[in-house]
Amino acid sequence: MPPEASHAVENSPSSKDDDVPLENSTKDTPPENITAEFEEEVEYVDIDPEALSLEDQASCLSSWFLFYLTPLLKLGATKILDSKDVGPPSKCDRAKSCYDSVNALWIKEVERTREVNTSKRTKHEEALAKCGDDAKKIAKLGSFTPAPPNLAKVLWCAFGKWKIIWAMSLYVLSSLLQFLPVLILNDLVKYFEMGSPPNYKALLFHPWGDVVGLLVFPLLVALLQTRSQVIFNHCAIFIRTSVSNLLFSKALTISAAGRAQTSTGQVVNMMSNDTTQLQRFLQFVGFTLVAPIQIIIALVLIYGQVGNATWVGVGFMFCLIPINGVVFSSVSKQRRKVLKYSDARVKMVNEVLAGIRIIKFYAWEKPFGKELNRLRDKELKALTNLAYTSAIGFSLIMLSAPIINPILVFLVYINTESVTLDAATAFTTIALFNIMRFPFAFLPMGFLQYVQSKIALKRLSRYLELSELTEYVMPNSPPSMGSNSDDGAALTIDDDDKKSDPAIVLDGASFSWVDPDATPVETKPQKPKRMSRKERRASMKKAALEKQKEEDTKAGGMSSHPSNASLNRAESLASLGVSIRTIDSEEENTREARIALRNIACSIERGSLVAVVGSVGSGKSSFLSAVLGEMESIDGGKVYMPPKDGEEHNENLVSYCSQSPWVVNDTLRGNILFGRPYVKERYDEVVEACALLDDLAVLPAGDKTEIGERGINLSGGQKARIALARAMYSQETQLMLLDDPLSAVDAHVGEHLFKHAITGKISSGATRVLVTHHVHFLPRCDKVIMLEKGKVKHTGSYQELIARGVDFAGAVDVSKTAEDSEAGDKDTDKKDDSVEVEKSEKSTDATKKEGEKLKTAGEKLVKDEELMEGAVEGSMYSHYAKAGGVFAFVSVFIIQGAGRASEIMGAFWLSIWADATAQSMMTNDPMSEGRTNWY
Repeated sequence: MPPEASHAVENSPSSKDDDVPLENSTKDTPPENITAEFEEEVEYVDIDPEALSLEDQASCLSSWFLFYLTPLLKLGATKILDSKDVGPPSKCDRAKSCYDSVNALWIKEVERTREVNTSKRTKHEEALAKCGDDAKKIAKLGSFTPAPPNLAKVLWCAFGKWKIIWAMSLYVLSSLLQFLPVLILNDLVKYFEMGSPPNYKALLFHPWGDVVGLLVFPLLVALLQTRSQVIFNHCAIFIRTSVSNLLFSKALTISAAGRAQTSTGQVVNMMSNDTTQLQRFLQFVGFTLVAPIQIIIALVLIYGQVGNATWVGVGFMFCLIPINGVVFSSVSKQRRKVLKYSDARVKMVNEVLAGIRIIKFYAWEKPFGKELNRLRDKELKALTNLAYTSAIGFSLIMLSAPIINPILVFLVYINTESVTLDAATAFTTIALFNIMRFPFAFLPMGFLQYVQSKIALKRLSRYLELSELTEYVMPNSPPSMGSNSDDGAALTIDDDDKKSDPAIVLDGASFSWVDPDATPVETKPQKPKRMSRKERRASMKKAALEKQKEEDTKAGGMSSHPSNASLNRAESLASLGVSIRTIDSEEENTREARIALRNIACSIERGSLVAVVGSVGSGKSSFLSAVLGEMESIDGGKVYMPPKDGEEHNENLVSYCSQSPWVVNDTLRGNILFGRPYVKERYDEVVEACALLDDLAVLPAGDKTEIGERGINLSGGQKARIALARAMYSQETQLMLLDDPLSAVDAHVGEHLFKHAITGKISSGATRVLVTHHVHFLPRCDKVIMLEKGKVKHTGSYQELIARGVDFAGAVDVSKTAEDSEAGDKDTDKKDDSVEVEKSEKSTDATKKEGEKLKTAGEKLVKDEELMEGAVEGSMYSHYAKAGGVFAFVSVFIIQGAGRASEIMGAFWLSIWADATAQSMMTNDPMSEGRTNWY
């Protein structure tokens, strides 16, 4: 499953787990002591599936009040927290549980959507058939657009709709309780305004009850909101984790046709950016859904305070609706543009990093640097426009609305109402408008996150809908076995033959990298892009030039008829000896041309060594890929892998060594173990069998030497042997698929690998399928399968094929042997050079301390990222200020300070107004209209 696969990669051992100083390694060190010299205990940080997190261990009271975080916060005040201090994640946040629940529902949703689309397509075709030749009716019906699977519905049901409803209920209740302190404040202000407190009639509670309520209700609001936010944060983590695992699983099972419809940049962007957008939306969803309720309740209460003057505020809000529409539309378009440029930039960066060696060889740094800067500038410009639109549309317009609203309401109130505006009405109205500020602030932000999340869901759904590889590897015995090779020598399984114990059986199966019968992906037709005036003029000018050129061609006596042009082209190519096939013949042969393996019928006995040979392009690597299940099966072809008697099928019992060795940025030992437990005896046997002892003696830190990206500090032969050792390490492996591992090594090393690794005791009992072009190894194989043009040409033992007169020289690329010899010589030269360097270093008067420094440098090839602890230095602030502009940096603080000061002065100003109102009531001298307007 994908979570386990990612877990294996993440937990591969690292060189930083060991700080034991190394002894000097010499060429004279006995082979059996090479690995012991660099011995260490590798620490694996495996998560116990039964371990409980701090939250899972907490009681109900502790979960509501977050008491379980107190010890962690105390520890964080004394040291920098790490993963061990935090402990394991909650069970609901773990990758496996998240992925399993979402994947099961996603499969059901895809099947349901497919059935619905099939039904709708049938009805649409029937409606088109009824229209006959009526063009208007056909145009009115339009083309059929299939409905995509609802990923949002899957995520909603997988996390638990009742959890989300419970969280929303808590948040709605807390938002309602927020209005009680405002009403209590109104009650208290009226109490203090009364000239005779004994005659005061409480609106809500007794004055002392009001005081207690000012303490209790805010605490209750905070408690309910905190619990609601905990649930929403769990939902956000659940969705990001599950979607990331869905993307990872899809990347492993996507077909070649589906991979051609996307790019690496898009996948990386979806994994990092789109999943983050979904997580952010869920953090704002509570504010967004409750905001309309809070705004409506606040307006009702404001109407109770100031009467008809409230409608001025409502009208002002309605005036903002079209402005919001323009802002949201602009943000949506600019967000798509940002994603487009971001995909292009990530794709370019990946391509540059993949081909950095060629770029360095040809000194192409500046041209590629200019191209990257051009893409970055476009992305930065789009991000800047998006930031300005968000700032002006949301911060300036939306956040200023609750500030402008009370001014307009008070102006209308004092000019229309006969009652003087008292302190209680003013304080209550201002408090209600302050409550409205947060809904107005979060509502646009929530809508913005909704727009971005909707775009992200479309991108994710589109990728998850791409075609996948069908499962055709069956963990059971085949019903029968046929023979359709050219010489009729394909092995057959006889039910009466009790000695037959096949590990792999293919019965007339055909495979292709792209399914030739697959229907094209149905996409919604895009609307033609509206051209600007400048583009229309350029298009008209281009059309006029083409028309003029056509007329000139006709005037010159040259025919521009398509058939004549095709005939002239065919004649010119025929004069060069190139044959031309017609379009009809190409269409007829397209399906056959796409099939890589045709009618493969063979059986491989358990525990045997089978060699697969053939010329270049005959399908040797495709044969191994077909056994792995990584190709498209044609006409229901199957690959059968029956388990041993009394054992169950296990997919982890297959090892694969690719033709291009694959290494990761880890230590040499980490590349061999690849997250599996370290067993010293097995490790020593594998290292010796794969001829790595000499390399460990030469490498500066032995098997603790860190390998760079793509094995940059290793030769081709070393990478091939490390990949072979990784495939050989597991003692549970029952099937080894080896794709030409001997091509990158010289002759004597290849002999050692074949004798001790491929046919040695470390691989005894395992079924081995070896793709090779070395003829001298074939007599030592149990069986030989010869492929030719994607078909099994011959099969049998080497002696049987020789007796039949099979010509291996015609099937095996002999010239490749010479090339491999040259490559092996180059590899040997690299080794000799490194040995000479080692000897020259030993011949110097270097001290033991310098030798230790050399080994330490080999242990750590890539430097760790610098991590600063403590307070941020002032130089960092000045650096950011200079980068963004000193004036803009200072203006931010001035504007923010002025805004906060205005809020504080507003409360003081209301207090002064209330004092003046109370004084006027005590003196029976009502405030004049002019003085009220001034306040």
